Amino acid sequence: MNTPAGVLGAATLFWGWQAGLLPLAVALAAALEGVRWWPRRWDISVEDFTRVTDACAVLFTGLVAYAYLTRVMTLAIMAVISWLPACYAPVLLAQALSKRGRFSVSVLFWALRRRARRGESFGEIDLAWPFFIICVLSAAAANVRRPGFYGGMFLLSCWALWAVRPNPRERLAAPGVSGAGVPPPPPTGSGLAAAAMLAAAGLGGFVGQDRLHWLQGTLEKNAANILFGLVEVGADPLQTQTAIGRIGALKQSDAIVLRVASEGRPPELLRQAAYNIYRAGSWFTSDNTAGELPAGADGVTRRLEEDPAPADAPSGKKTALPSGDGGPMAGARQVTVSAFLKRGRGLLALPAGTSRVEGLAAGSVTRNRLGTVSVEEGAGLAVYRAVYAPGAGAVPSGAPERVDLIVPPREAGFMGRLSRELGLDRRDPRQSLSKVVRFFEQGFTYSVYQAGRKPGADPLEDFLFRTRSGHCEYYATATALLLRSAGIPARYATGYSVQEYSRLERSHIVRQRHAHAWALAFVDGAWRDVDTTPSTWAGVESSLAPWWGPARDLWSLAWYGFSRWRWAERSARDPGPWAWLILGAVAAAAWKVWTKARWRAGQAAAAGAARARPGLDSEFYLIEAALAGRGWGRRPWESWRAWARRLQAEHGFPLAEVSALAVLHERHRFDPAGLAPDERLALGAESRKLAARCRRLPPSG
Repeated sequence: MNTPAGVLGAATLFWGWQAGLLPLAVALAAALEGVRWWPRRWDISVEDFTRVTDACAVLFTGLVAYAYLTRVMTLAIMAVISWLPACYAPVLLAQALSKRGRFSVSVLFWALRRRARRGESFGEIDLAWPFFIICVLSAAAANVRRPGFYGGMFLLSCWALWAVRPNPRERLAAPGVSGAGVPPPPPTGSGLAAAAMLAAAGLGGFVGQDRLHWLQGTLEKNAANILFGLVEVGADPLQTQTAIGRIGALKQSDAIVLRVASEGRPPELLRQAAYNIYRAGSWFTSDNTAGELPAGADGVTRRLEEDPAPADAPSGKKTALPSGDGGPMAGARQVTVSAFLKRGRGLLALPAGTSRVEGLAAGSVTRNRLGTVSVEEGAGLAVYRAVYAPGAGAVPSGAPERVDLIVPPREAGFMGRLSRELGLDRRDPRQSLSKVVRFFEQGFTYSVYQAGRKPGADPLEDFLFRTRSGHCEYYATATALLLRSAGIPARYATGYSVQEYSRLERSHIVRQRHAHAWALAFVDGAWRDVDTTPSTWAGVESSLAPWWGPARDLWSLAWYGFSRWRWAERSARDPGPWAWLILGAVAAAAWKVWTKARWRAGQAAAAGAARARPGLDSEFYLIEAALAGRGWGRRPWESWRAWARRLQAEHGFPLAEVSALAVLHERHRFDPAGLAPDERLALGAESRKLAARCRRLPPSG
């Protein structure tokens, strides 16, 4: 190995420390460094190296399968990367114990192996430095932003760079470096200068990565100020872009996205997110400052219930109720929701009045100021129970703020005029809410198609005063802005409507086309759902379902069943250490069967080829392969004798000996009568002797 003593062991220990695999790393480090002092070396052939790399590939494949079946996709990828040094350490040990100290590149790639068998030569590789890099990258994959990671990576990098730094004295002593144009030798103390530059680079890198992390957080907190100019808000502007103003049909998918089970009738609406800033057809979240919802004693229960902040409390201040796993409030109901999470991330769909979520296995669950509950590092399929009290108001969303009353200037004129016409009054929010609902019940229809409007007309104004037809985003946005015009705090909510019962699954299913939008109004000290969309919208959407829907539903149910098994709670299907042993035994047996089958297939193919084309078993090919490995290979257009004459002219190779064997080879290959038994034995014996001599020749050039 061309690395300095100790650096590979240190890199391996650093990897084990960061990945939490220190006992394994200690054993590997001791083996990698101890082999340097082991006096004995073996002549390991290319075939032996191939077997070692194949075994490591089988181990790596088993690790990928295990990680994929037991972890979220993103966590599975990180786990596989974290285990890379353990998978490929056997290859490095085999290299260190070989006499050559390196091996052919063709060993690492199956495509190159076939070409190598045909006589092509490839360069050799020393895996020591690549293994060093793999250890650092694997440690980075397991890193959780601890200060020790950067320090360890910096020290290892300095060690590696210092070991390969150029020696000025050797450079000046080399021939051809003296004379004009050659820079003078470095001054005394250049080692100190190099150390100072390494320290400066390390300090700059540490400050740079820390400031980049700070800059990311700052941009997330102040993006709303930058985009909207609002002074009192400062968070990541999560947004939803509506189809308000879009011409043509609004197409929705028929795919199943949620499964909802409850003892009685489930809640009609499941809310995912809320927004309180409207700008040109899009809704934004003014304050996405999220707070962590701590897990209860069982690790899978999260409390959402909290006391709303008083109206005069500073923005961002909340008074949380004590967390725990106490019993449900009086009159509480439960609903079980199953939802797929992309890469373990997503928003929970919850009914109004949810006080806690049970059975949710996730690394992080947060809730922002508007009540949106986000999941990080969750399972691919989240199955959770929401405990809620019907009529208790929406998911805890904090007290109303000034931004909940803002109407954009473009819509303020006609919204204020309509508010006065309806007689809305913020002093009587209940009566005002009833007037708004009655207004949308008179003469408004649901439609997923929007025709062209008058040039320059606002799409909401056109919807309210001319067409009176639109989809849920029109109704929810118009309702929220109309209530705000009357001085009643309102927000825009998105989620799903629960309306379809599946007899096959014996539970309610929610499709993508059931995605819905409605308004939230702050009435009697709580945020209430206000859905003014005509109830006929469900029938309109279902009439657009494709005829092949049942077949797709069956496939969806099958995939859901598999996902339930795959993402079951770890306590119910924790594989434990025995699973590793069984998996290793199965992988070893599969590898043994596979290699044996390949060997038999190769033998059968060779025998079949020999029967089909006599002479392919000639030992003369050994001479050709040996010379090709030295750069003296036969050119495609050359005959055997022409090749022998060129070898004699260019390299002084014995022409007579090669020519005599070439004559026997050609007779064995093409003469229907073949060779006599003694001639066949002579061809084999002499060819093997000459091939052995060829292998000892120095490489060409």
